[in-house]
Amino acid sequence: MLRNVSISIFLLLAFLLAGCSDELIDGQVESDFTINGLLFHNPNDNTSFAYAFILEDGETIPGLTSYLVTSNEDSTQLIPIGGGAYLTNEGALSLAPDSSYIFWAGEDFGDFFFSKTMDITDTFSVEVTFPATRIYSGGNVSIQWDPPSAEFDYFVTIDPPSDAASPFAEFASSTNEFVIGAEAFTTSTGQRVTGIYYIYVVAYSETFYSDALIEDDDHIFFPYPDTGFVNNIDLVDIKGRLGSAIISFYDSVTVIAQP
Repeated sequence: MLRNVSISIFLLLAFLLAGCSDELIDGQVESDFTINGLLFHNPNDNTSFAYAFILEDGETIPGLTSYLVTSNEDSTQLIPIGGGAYLTNEGALSLAPDSSYIFWAGEDFGDFFFSKTMDITDTFSVEVTFPATRIYSGGNVSIQWDPPSAEFDYFVTIDPPSDAASPFAEFASSTNEFVIGAEAFTTSTGQRVTGIYYIYVVAYSETFYSDALIEDDDHIFFPYPDTGFVNNIDLVDIKGRLGSAIISFYDSVTVIAQP
């Protein structure tokens, strides 16, 4: 019982302090910490997860707990899955779009704790504007969307009909439109791959993070740009990349064989 009360007090403290500062870390620690992770919502199947990868001097941290806290102080624990990785259980987290959350991590008995406010923007949809029939026979594909927030950045990603198609993911220089080139629908050698291509736009706050652990189990089922995301945690004792993102409702094109 005492342990649960202590956790509640720490979570309340994290929530109150995060309202004054985006990030906090206890100043008594002398180690170097790394925190990478992602808060993610997919409205297409109404699933959400929080993931973190946390190390101290390159090693896992015994006795570390981490939570995601809402503004009304509800909390969901990230479960250790090995090697310094923590992930919410499937179905345990239900994110509300256009909301803020607090990621909190700390040692059960120790000096280290960390807190950061994370935002999820409202849901939005992508629309294929050309070809209007959504039947692709060649050339470019044009898409547009209503940007849910000016404070978020965007990248376009495609879930192809098979692994034969080259992965496609590019940053959007515009906040509401994009042109997809013909290379998105071909193999690496330029051969067209027929089938249905699902097109998404990802809106992310500050940065985006993924790794093999959440890609292998399809939490992140889409390609994303290999470079261009920046670390957004740069404190004296702690570095890393902790982002939040929402994926759009999809649109699609059906690629037909070349005549």
